Amino acid sequence: MAHDRAMDRRRFLRAAASLPLAAGLVAFASPLLRFLKPNVDPFDVLQPTRHDPPAGEPVVAATLAELQKPWDFKYFVYTQKYPQYTPEGFRSASVPGVAIRLPAKIRMPWDWVRATGETPQFTESEIIVFSRICPHLGCIYNFVQDWREITAGYGGYVPPRERQHALMGCPCHLSIYDPADPEMPGRVLSGPAPRPPRTFFYTIEGDRVLVRRVEPGGIA
Repeated sequence: MAHDRAMDRRRFLRAAASLPLAAGLVAFASPLLRFLKPNVDPFDVLQPTRHDPPAGEPVVAATLAELQKPWDFKYFVYTQKYPQYTPEGFRSASVPGVAIRLPAKIRMPWDWVRATGETPQFTESEIIVFSRICPHLGCIYNFVQDWREITAGYGGYVPPRERQHALMGCPCHLSIYDPADPEMPGRVLSGPAPRPPRTFFYTIEGDRVLVRRVEPGGIA
């Protein structure tokens, strides 16, 4: 019994001694993090970038006149701005995209939009807009209207009958995507890509398809 009490006392003393050490580490980490990123709140060490998410000015990806028929598409470039401590206050990057008219409406994969605090104008559409950055290693993939071209020039992949329509193919490592998959738009059909390409959030204003934000995250 006396031995057990001695063990409990030692555990208590060790725990008590570790508290100042833990507090010292937190006190050291917070000013260091604020030195590296001065807009971080004290002790806001878990989400150091929540105050400066990337954003960009709205861009006209296409007009409805340019996307009249199924599989009509239009390439565009969106400028993404990342907060940086430069004279301009940001660093910009070009994100190539493609707007596509699908044969039927699908549910927009925009759960991430609500997480940004915005409410989509609609939840289903025949128009979908993807980033053209391949999620595998960041190459720029192509929208290919004739699936036979995918088979001939993108590694010999032959889509099943129900997917023999326009597809998206990466010329670098031959990842193939289905833009019209109703459950997972941009579903990976073949190749090493780990997931579908990221989507753009857009609104329709008059005749314009206006992209407002690209799905956040890294390439892969």
